[in-house]
Amino acid sequence: MYLKWEQIILGDFLLHTITDEREIKILFELLEKRNEQRKSTIACSKRDPDNWKAMILNEVSANSIMKRATKHYTVKINTR
Repeated sequence: MYLKWEQIILGDFLLHTITDEREIKILFELLEKRNEQRKSTIACSKRDPDNWKAMILNEVSANSIMKRATKHYTVKINTR
């Protein structure tokens, strides 16, 4: 279902630590398939992208997910 839309926005991205391997797999597959199909995915988070990797329990999966989540552009907006 999430692959048919040209653009999706992942709100509150990695707000909480992901410890469930099924959730990690789903997130990886979503980002991988959307990258393969050249579809836009926007991840919005209150956390700095540099801290996202620590929010995924499995380090190998974290590296793979981060590679796909930050593949093209990363925009940081600081309000302080």
